[in-house]
Amino acid sequence: MAESPVDPAETTHAAVSDQTVSALLGAIARKSPAPGGGAVASAAGALAAALAGMVLAYSVGKKSLAQHAEAHERLTERAEQAGRRLLELADADAEAYAHMNALQRLDAGDERREAELPAAVQRCVDVPLEVQSACLALLVDFEQLAPIANAWLLSDLKIAAILAEAALRASACNVAVNVPALRQNVGGAPAAAAERASDEACDRGARLLRSIESRIDA
Repeated sequence: MAESPVDPAETTHAAVSDQTVSALLGAIARKSPAPGGGAVASAAGALAAALAGMVLAYSVGKKSLAQHAEAHERLTERAEQAGRRLLELADADAEAYAHMNALQRLDAGDERREAELPAAVQRCVDVPLEVQSACLALLVDFEQLAPIANAWLLSDLKIAAILAEAALRASACNVAVNVPALRQNVGGAPAAAAERASDEACDRGARLLRSIESRIDA
């Protein structure tokens, strides 16, 4: 029996950046396909960027770190950009999954389903891959920041790094769960490339986190 089309109410949601924390938690917890794990992963990455911003705010202008002013300015700008982008990706993930979910619930052979599903599935893989890239960039910056940050804020930087690496690994779950649909609707080569890129991102993220922790804990 063909599945019934998705209820439009289940595919709409307010932008992550427009919600209070309590409203976002409620939206995530309700019986709805989105926002879900992908949006949560992206939001965690945005939190990591914001926390790094606080570390930088307490490092900028500190006399003992004056020689690092240029690096602090550059890293502050990058953290702000990353935070904004990760919030955008949180919404993009929710929208992509809701679109794919709606298409998959149409009758097999439906013209709209046949026409739109390959691109929709590809989008559901591309977004978490981009989240991984953003989180990797954050971790690279955190590694640079660790030795030039206000020493009193290093525990916060460590938390930011843990969050960024967790968001990266969480996004790998979203790649993996959509790879079978990608293989079926787009092809084996794109599916294999996505799996490989995700695995490599996770490996590099783990190495970066270990490096950051060693610098902070030394």
